[in-house]
Amino acid sequence: MIWVDREVQKLKNRQNAIEWVDDMKTPSGRVHVGALRGVVIHDLVYKALLENNIKAKFTYVFNDLDPMDAIPSYIKFSQWQKYEGVPLYKIPSPEKGYASFAEFYAKEFQHVFESINCHPEIIWSSKLYLSGQMNAVIREVLDNAKTVRTIYSRIAKAHKADDWYPFQVVCENCGKVGTTVVYDWDGKHVFYHCQPQLVVWAKGCGHKGKITPFDGHGKLPWKIDWPAHWKVMGVTIEGSGKDHMSSGGSYDFASAICREVLHIEPPYAIPYEWFTIGGRKMSSSKGIGSSAKEVAQILPADVLRFLIVRTPIATALDFNPYGETILNLFDDYDRCLEAHFTVIEKKIPSGKPGEVILEFARIIELSEVRPLPQKRIFLPRFRTVVNLLKSKAALLEFFEKQKGNKLNAEEKSLLEEREIFAQVYLKSYAAAGEKLTFLARLPANLSLTANQKKFLNGLRTNLKPIINPPTRDELQNIVF
Repeated sequence: MIWVDREVQKLKNRQNAIEWVDDMKTPSGRVHVGALRGVVIHDLVYKALLENNIKAKFTYVFNDLDPMDAIPSYIKFSQWQKYEGVPLYKIPSPEKGYASFAEFYAKEFQHVFESINCHPEIIWSSKLYLSGQMNAVIREVLDNAKTVRTIYSRIAKAHKADDWYPFQVVCENCGKVGTTVVYDWDGKHVFYHCQPQLVVWAKGCGHKGKITPFDGHGKLPWKIDWPAHWKVMGVTIEGSGKDHMSSGGSYDFASAICREVLHIEPPYAIPYEWFTIGGRKMSSSKGIGSSAKEVAQILPADVLRFLIVRTPIATALDFNPYGETILNLFDDYDRCLEAHFTVIEKKIPSGKPGEVILEFARIIELSEVRPLPQKRIFLPRFRTVVNLLKSKAALLEFFEKQKGNKLNAEEKSLLEEREIFAQVYLKSYAAAGEKLTFLARLPANLSLTANQKKFLNGLRTNLKPIINPPTRDELQNIVF
């Protein structure tokens, strides 16, 4: 039994009318591949709940009312500097066809996670605020500002002044949300100051004013905004990376806000380890690591989903696409798909080997992007595809000979897909020794070593007795 089935077993005895599974992300730039782990984990929980006849819903919130607090390294600083501190949904898109900066990067990420068969309902945080759906919870938080300040001190070890209120106004003068401080609340209006030196990443205009906090005129600070969304939406299950789930971290803070301010129980927590590239935790705005879009271009959708599904959530997932990593990943995928065929054919051995096959089959079932084959098919090994491409061999001919029959349409489609990704691998990720260049003619200054000459003479000797053209296997044996 893999982790998601164990989690759902714990959830089966709850009496909730509906289990609402949710995940969130601020679209401040290209979304890094690490965020993809959260989407897949929540998707697995949602689907496993449905399998167990538990009514469930799955949503994904884009926090597009958050301010631009860093300019991504891959866009022009001088062009975007003026938007620092402005809500992301009010910043223009880097490309035409999108309503905002936030929508452009959110849609890019949405396209990736939908391509690996995750289809949550999308919720835009700005719309929750602008529509008034957050109004009641905003009032609740402001009315209990003293309690919120106590929670900051007790859990976050951060002292807040007696005139500090947990709300960030969108300044009426400069339009920035990241630079304002609210210092009073009279039950109808908040009084605020847009401070020039409040944060290092944006400069406030100095304006002072009062405004209603409702209907999108501002937002709650992140650590309070998170549980506020839980209450307004009705979220009952939400996991997060280990940085948020550590003792005294964001989840502990949010849980205290839930119980002491919002008077609800926090959602069921599913903590998980990071997804890193080459050992580095990634940042959307700083351009550190690989974006989800980039990684989706080097692996087929089902293999990318498999990479995340097969890794237990308590295990860090560090993906280094260079060298043997991708070759081994495809081998592991095929091994689990073979287990799926074994289960279909009801050939499961007894004991531990059978348990392993059932677990492998469950992993591939949860990795499904397109419908899985319901009878055994021939799997052209990705590693072999790579080697054949290096030698410029005819792929279809080789694998039909290996199968002993013509490849059917499904098998041909799989081979064609693997050829595309093998080309990507050879071009960008194969070890230096694997990247071969074929020359039209020998260079004039070619100089062979003694061992190379010895090999070629031996090869000539072994080829001489052969009268008929050798088969590929025969020729391979002779060379080896």
